[in-house]
Amino acid sequence: MTPSPQPRRFVRHLFLAVAILLPFTLSAAERQSLKLLAIGNSFSEDATAFLPAIAQAGGKDLTLGRASIGGCSLERHARHLAEARAGDENGRAYHNFIDLKTGQKRSVTIIEALEATDWDIVTIQQVSHLSFRPETYHPYVDQLIAAIRQHAPSAEIVIHEVWAYREDHPFFQKDDGFTPQKMYSQVRDTYRALAAETGFRLIPVGDAFNLARQTPRWTYTPDPAFDFNHPPANQLPEQRGSLNVGWRWRKNKDDQPEFGLDAIHSNIAGRYLGASVWYLTLFEADTLPTDYAPDGLSAEDAADLRRHALAAVQAELTRPQAVASR
Repeated sequence: MTPSPQPRRFVRHLFLAVAILLPFTLSAAERQSLKLLAIGNSFSEDATAFLPAIAQAGGKDLTLGRASIGGCSLERHARHLAEARAGDENGRAYHNFIDLKTGQKRSVTIIEALEATDWDIVTIQQVSHLSFRPETYHPYVDQLIAAIRQHAPSAEIVIHEVWAYREDHPFFQKDDGFTPQKMYSQVRDTYRALAAETGFRLIPVGDAFNLARQTPRWTYTPDPAFDFNHPPANQLPEQRGSLNVGWRWRKNKDDQPEFGLDAIHSNIAGRYLGASVWYLTLFEADTLPTDYAPDGLSAEDAADLRRHALAAVQAELTRPQAVASR
């Protein structure tokens, strides 16, 4: 007896209906507003620098708080937490916290930052030069997580995965086999292990940097025509392929111009890439607004960086452990 074609036809129509409705379902699931506290250091500052502008372009309502100190490790955050609990004034170490009522900067403890509002999300990270060393995380990250759960109990805790340094950083000049790719791989593995251990989601900024750096557009190559040993005054080498600040002139302690390297922090392109990853991850969006790009970044480069951000976030969303944590 020949089976009736109706069940198969029904399944086929159901599949088509789901395929048609799926994009609308994903869009409908996007967050429209977000209260976000980033606990970190200059890397969280870099990665969120353009986030308010991207959120505004995307029609989102963003409240952004930052509890950050330059070069601050998990150990130091935990130390300031202990000081705050002991009533030690040294715990009031977060000097650039923006008061949500007045809009003015003020010094707060990490507890005061956590209790400033009902945060939806609180992010954590390790300082970049320790991010690839898992032995530096515990017990400090556990103490920080416990404090977030105590003082911001309704907030989701999310991990910010940082990026590897540029190829010309002194880390990679020792002939010991430590390369930017190895730094990235170790940072990735350490952050993913923490995400698996805690069940927290990951903001894969480091992955996005790595994806971009695999392409010719964002591969940094030292300028062969530039004299790095005797740099011409106020001139810079070609650094078009960089996602980091790189070589720059700035005033030293004697107020004299000094030529130096910052292969750590992100430049305009890196900041835009990082903020795009934060936007996609935390607003749970599947697209980025295309009508905003920061000054100094071409529309073509912005579009290219958006592709890398989206690819990194989509890859993270399909990772088995990440799926299990959602």
